[in-house]
Amino acid sequence: MTALFEDLLEMPLRHGQPHHVDLRVSRDFFDGTDELPAVRAEFEAERDRLAAQVTARYGEPVRRSLEAYFADDLPDEPGRELFEHLTTWFFEVDLWVIGDRGLVLEVGHADRELPLQLMVVVGDLSRP
Repeated sequence: MTALFEDLLEMPLRHGQPHHVDLRVSRDFFDGTDELPAVRAEFEAERDRLAAQVTARYGEPVRRSLEAYFADDLPDEPGRELFEHLTTWFFEVDLWVIGDRGLVLEVGHADRELPLQLMVVVGDLSRP
């Protein structure tokens, strides 16, 4: 899996937009199933296993709040496209800073009825 992460880190970004790859997607939860906690635990365990590999390769992540990206006046700072993209799912993320790129590996759930997503997102941290 780290080969995929390395490829994403090296691939050119189109117009500053981040690369987003869903590594795994659950079924949806429209039926209000009680399975969600078990499925979430499974996805988070897989995320933790992959995060350990990323940390071994690139070092410890930093915890990054995305709170400022929920405001009407978005910050003009490096990584803006990456952080704005992530607000669909998260209020804060673990961010591995690798050169001028940021790598995020998280379990997202955009809405309680939608599928869980184990995702990796790579974006540019060098420009606003």
